[in-house]
Amino acid sequence: MKHFNKITIIGVGLIGGSIGLAIKKRGLAREVVGVFRRRSTLNKALKRRAIDKGTMDVKAGINGADLIILATPVSSIPRIAAIVIKYATRGAVITDTGSTKAWLVGKIEKMVRLRPSVFFVGSHPMAGSEKTSVEFAIDGLLEGAPCIVTKTAATDKAALGKITDFWKALGSKVSVTTPAIHDRSVSLVSHLPHLVAFSLAGAVPGKETAYAAEGFKDTTRIASSDPSIWADIFLTNRKEISRACRKFEKYYKDIKKALAKGSYAGVIRMLKTSKSKRDRFVYGKKT
Repeated sequence: MKHFNKITIIGVGLIGGSIGLAIKKRGLAREVVGVFRRRSTLNKALKRRAIDKGTMDVKAGINGADLIILATPVSSIPRIAAIVIKYATRGAVITDTGSTKAWLVGKIEKMVRLRPSVFFVGSHPMAGSEKTSVEFAIDGLLEGAPCIVTKTAATDKAALGKITDFWKALGSKVSVTTPAIHDRSVSLVSHLPHLVAFSLAGAVPGKETAYAAEGFKDTTRIASSDPSIWADIFLTNRKEISRACRKFEKYYKDIKKALAKGSYAGVIRMLKTSKSKRDRFVYGKKT
């Protein structure tokens, strides 16, 4: 059974492409259309079969679509949403994949109020890698991955149900919360790790990397992410990221203090706490 007649994905990179592949694999739509800025990316997406058709015209791409997914960098989403809301078919549901929600949802809900015949529900599939191109898209990227769907006083209940069902159909573990709670949580588990990885990679002198091995490679892997994408995310969620940084700084300073005192017990205590939290996340229990 098809969940949708036509799904349009605007921005078919790693995330958008993986969503397209997953939709097609699971037969969730009769047609998947991609909207692109560059002809070269359109051709790559067609070659990967992440979409059925592609266009560089937003208006043409969304015509007749009952689900429209905005999968472009965060700062570009409001501008694209304005066009989509204006030309979307009556009854269409719009969602996004942006990593920042309060800033984004606030802007888009103001636009939707001017056209109440279309609906918007914010989403954030928590999946991806340091790669960004559709060439690296995989149909199972979202399987088992968390997906946060946001709800506000303005959210249409039927549209919310459609979006939560959609992400669940792709294999995601869906949670529904407010944009503010999303931004607070994600600043700690996603944005802060990227900021730390970028900082570590930038702080180590280039000549010293001649001695680096797997530990440095693993810890800084996400510092290979697209700087323009992450600058957008950092700046649109800077208040919560600043709070997350203060939490990190306190823990880091406490370890530094234990080191400065030469306190074996103090260092061990903090490292054990860190290891226990990480092990619970990875293995689901203490190790």
